[in-house]
Amino acid sequence: MDVRTEPFEVSFDRTASFQGRPGNRPFVLVGEKGLRRLQSFRQMLGAAMTRRGLRRLANTNFTPHVTLLYDALSVDEYPIEPIGWTVTEFVLVRSLNGHEHLVRWPLWV
Repeated sequence: MDVRTEPFEVSFDRTASFQGRPGNRPFVLVGEKGLRRLQSFRQMLGAAMTRRGLRRLANTNFTPHVTLLYDALSVDEYPIEPIGWTVTEFVLVRSLNGHEHLVRWPLWV
């Protein structure tokens, strides 16, 4: 993989509900400032995928989030104390029925 970057910090500072299907709305962690490095990494990854002929798979519609649960209720965005960690790798995941980790790549310069 020709994506090189050092490990970086991410942090989420709000909870919210995504639209989803009626009765099955994702309740998620979202953020803004604490996710800029992640968004930059996603752009680098998309460019690398395009260079390798995977442009169709390099979707630019990307909202960084962590899904906590699915519920019938929808809630408004709500501020929380930041929750964060250091990103040290990225993983190719097949998510048809559950999640299967196919390949892991460590981050480094």
